[in-house]
Amino acid sequence: MGMFLNSRSPFGEYSSIAGTRYFVDKSAMIDEILEMVMGEGQRYFCITRPRRFGKSVMANMIASFFGRAVDGRDVFDRLAVAGGKYYQEHLNGHDVIYIDFSRLPRDCKCYEQYIQRI
Repeated sequence: MGMFLNSRSPFGEYSSIAGTRYFVDKSAMIDEILEMVMGEGQRYFCITRPRRFGKSVMANMIASFFGRAVDGRDVFDRLAVAGGKYYQEHLNGHDVIYIDFSRLPRDCKCYEQYIQRI
């Protein structure tokens, strides 16, 4: 289960993108999520975008921010979310289950086998 719970993979992917020249900071979305959870008590989210529109980057950002796997201050302290009222309280303060269905693991031959493994 260690490869799905608090995986380091999303942080590695997001931090490498956040360090590029043409990176666009969309971390304010985390503040909106926190407002919905804290203010409205909403527990479930569905974030949709068209194909090739940054869904994986957003998923990696969310997992990197909330997950306990890696201390994300180096990346998030310089982004818009750092100014939010819930920033310190929630940065790397939650367990995150991260499952990437965009590619199969090497030892799985089909998605059914991958799902059973999870």
